[in-house]
Amino acid sequence: MPRVSNKRTYLDPIHQDIVLDWDKPAERLVIDLIDAVEFQRLRRIHQLGVSYFTFQGAEGSRFTHSVGVMHVASRLAEILISRQPEAESERAVILASALLHDVGHGPFSHVTEKILGYDHEDWSCKVVSGDTQIRAILDNYKEEPGLADKIVKVLKKTYSPHYVSHIVSSQLDCDRFDYLLRDSYMTGTAYGLFAMKRILRSMEIDENEDRLLVVGEKGQIAVEDYLFARYSMYAQVYYHRKNLAARAMLGKLIQRAKFVMEQSPGEISFIDEETQLWLTGQPLTVEQYLRLDDVQFFYHIKRWLKDKDPILQDMAFRFLNRRIFKASRINSRDKAEIAAIEAQARQAVASLGYDPEYYVAVESTGFRPYDYYRPEEEHPQTNIMVRTESGEIKELSQLSLAVEALVKGNYESYWLVYPQEAADKIKEIKEPALTHAKVF
Repeated sequence: MPRVSNKRTYLDPIHQDIVLDWDKPAERLVIDLIDAVEFQRLRRIHQLGVSYFTFQGAEGSRFTHSVGVMHVASRLAEILISRQPEAESERAVILASALLHDVGHGPFSHVTEKILGYDHEDWSCKVVSGDTQIRAILDNYKEEPGLADKIVKVLKKTYSPHYVSHIVSSQLDCDRFDYLLRDSYMTGTAYGLFAMKRILRSMEIDENEDRLLVVGEKGQIAVEDYLFARYSMYAQVYYHRKNLAARAMLGKLIQRAKFVMEQSPGEISFIDEETQLWLTGQPLTVEQYLRLDDVQFFYHIKRWLKDKDPILQDMAFRFLNRRIFKASRINSRDKAEIAAIEAQARQAVASLGYDPEYYVAVESTGFRPYDYYRPEEEHPQTNIMVRTESGEIKELSQLSLAVEALVKGNYESYWLVYPQEAADKIKEIKEPALTHAKVF
């Protein structure tokens, strides 16, 4: 069937019109990849995990985010190519890597990734390199032989030139640019807003060191705002107490489902092969993994409403109907004090007839909005480097007292999670042990 137009437009709430041109090889490739079944699967995976329980608009998908990251990467590539034309040879790798960076996400995105201990980036590489439509499309792209292998190297940060990987994944990358703006919009907050266009205009390639640079004072200030936006989004959205409680509750639901499967094989009310393998940490083929998504997992939870196990049944009901647990901040980082508070909470919950193994949890949070390079760590960070007006190139925290404070901050905190029915009992654990949410 002939095309009516040689362009395709995606109407996006963040970036407005995202226009791709069939007549441009790299953009034609992107259109074909978007239409692949493995990429369309991302429509069925929540971008913000279980945050829709807290923020009613947080219903966006990994699909829209991934298209947005590709768009931002395309805009940055245009800027870099205008200044260093030889970067044109990397355009297809940049766009395809940005588009496919999240194609390996599982149900509820990072939430189950943390609960079950798998790596979505590893699965992204398996999807790109496996027997998939995406792989076939990449292999058929004659303008760039070996494109699938190149994308895997970008995602694993072993690709050369290194700046290509930095565009997709670093401390100043197109992934973070999109998700901060998108997640802020979808949650109805303003915490993640920053001047993205100014940052993009300030970036260039440092050919000598094979990295990206931020150029000038205006660019530096815009990056500082971006880092504080990231801090605010984590503090106010991603680590909102209701989000933590919902994540903990999903974790306990999965824990009970695994228990039922292990203790009474064949007795759980419903489980398909892929979900059983996934929940129990057994190997999955790429084909099996790609059958997993939020819709499929929701169906399991709905079936568990009728399970014979009362705890699994109750957990499924609570999760589906937003009977979210409560979360109170633990005013200590001392492991012994935290354990003592958890023990008191377990006693309180048990006195009401609830199994504390499933109705009490301690959630921890901790991150740095920006961190300088620490080569001794398992995954050292890429520094944000700035070229000043005088021509000096320095790491950002050396130029900014505000960013230096972000680097040195201690953001670790702990939360006690428990059912609403136990709130009065938990309040008997007197402050300053716990800080409870105020009810107005």
